[in-house]
Amino acid sequence: MSRYARNDSRRAATAFLTPSAHTRVNLSLKLVLSSDPRLLCVTRSAVERLAAVFGFAEEECCAITLAVHEALANIIRHAYQGRPDGPVELTCRGLENGLEFTLVDRGQPLDPARVCARPLDAVEVGGLGTHIIRQVMDRVDYEQRPGANQVRLVKYLKGTR
Repeated sequence: MSRYARNDSRRAATAFLTPSAHTRVNLSLKLVLSSDPRLLCVTRSAVERLAAVFGFAEEECCAITLAVHEALANIIRHAYQGRPDGPVELTCRGLENGLEFTLVDRGQPLDPARVCARPLDAVEVGGLGTHIIRQVMDRVDYEQRPGANQVRLVKYLKGTR
């Protein structure tokens, strides 16, 4: 199937499946996975499809997917130091006017003093994940709970905030 045919079928399915405002709050998806980087493609696919079904424009779906991917990649890299066996829970929940993504890990706690995006004019590879997440998402919250770290990302539909 060509890329154009896939996009046409995706648009048709999305138009058919886009929920009304009163049913959005019932949409949810929970993925329990290991911190194996090979699973990033699975989460990207799930997040992108959920955002599309929820009614986000294609460009927003890509941006949301990138933000969730960066948050998960940061968990793999920093909380688990690249170990592929750490548990991660990704919960996607529909809100009346947006989507909420909650990522929970049991790795090393985040040092809030180190959570700052590097200057954009600094010439180096990497380090833009935090910047991307904050630019794309409308809310970004981090919480340390006993034995777990939680990142909450929220994106609102345009014109509903």
